[in-house]
Amino acid sequence: MPSAGFSVIDVHSHFYPRWYIDLLKARTTIPRVAEDSQGEKFVIFPEEETSEEGGRLISKEYWSLDAKIAFMDRFGIDQTILSLGNPWLDPFEGDSAVETARRFNADFSTLRSRTNNRILGMGAIPGENVDDIAMIMREIAETEGLFGAITGSRIGGLAFDDVTLDPVWRALEETGLPLLVHPHHGAALDELEGFGHAMPVAVGFPIETTIALARLIFSGVLHRFPGVRIIGSHGGGTIPFLAGRLDAGWRSDPRLADRMPTPPSDVIDRLFLDAVLYHPRALQAAADLVGVNHLMFGTDHPFSISDPQANIDSIREAFADPDALRVLAGAAISLYEV
Repeated sequence: MPSAGFSVIDVHSHFYPRWYIDLLKARTTIPRVAEDSQGEKFVIFPEEETSEEGGRLISKEYWSLDAKIAFMDRFGIDQTILSLGNPWLDPFEGDSAVETARRFNADFSTLRSRTNNRILGMGAIPGENVDDIAMIMREIAETEGLFGAITGSRIGGLAFDDVTLDPVWRALEETGLPLLVHPHHGAALDELEGFGHAMPVAVGFPIETTIALARLIFSGVLHRFPGVRIIGSHGGGTIPFLAGRLDAGWRSDPRLADRMPTPPSDVIDRLFLDAVLYHPRALQAAADLVGVNHLMFGTDHPFSISDPQANIDSIREAFADPDALRVLAGAAISLYEV
């Protein structure tokens, strides 16, 4: 465990290799990358397709390892476990889906050696075909230099309660591979219109994560596959605040017992959560639900909502040492064995 001396580890940070950006530039429909006089721009969401800006500008922080390390140095981050951001590998279909996943994972497996252990790679999975996804997850787990995998709120286009995904959960349980669940489009976007990017990011994204994790719990995945290690991004959305209502909902419908024989509270603390919450009381609620050993520092860099200093300050305000140290690094060292 060469990282055992590290005091701050970022488990939620994104990166887009240049070759991946080039693949999106070759696309003519969203998700794609456009280019104008201002530079390259992500066109991932429908509103970006029609916006006056023509998409979100891609700065070098999205694709430059030097810029990522400079960001880490600026905020005292010792190590980062880097993942691809949305749209992940969803745009790639057929044989190219597996080929692109393998290309990406081979690339990210070299990050540790290329950055002298400052940056580690997280694997990515194809966007379709459950059998291929389970196969790639097993390959990620066996690949030296890869630490966990990332997914959106659906896997292969399927909601987490779909029993078709059982081979995926089985692969995760048998390999011990941690899976970071990250929102993609946001939820209730029609109701969040009128505030630009602010409301979807602040409200829509964590609600999407909440729904995905609730479906996972109510479907009995954590009961049937107790060894899966799921990390909910953005503090698990509102799961820490709705945990009691999940139990109440379970009690209100006896039919749920067929899929989930005991209430959510019996298994919910098996979840891991990132600490991208920006407020000490929110962090305390998350820790009360899953424990400080299941709560891990993150930044969400390079997206605009990223505020690592607010995260670090809130963690140190919410928890005394050694609990603050567990959230800042210890929990990640234990989970990812970095």
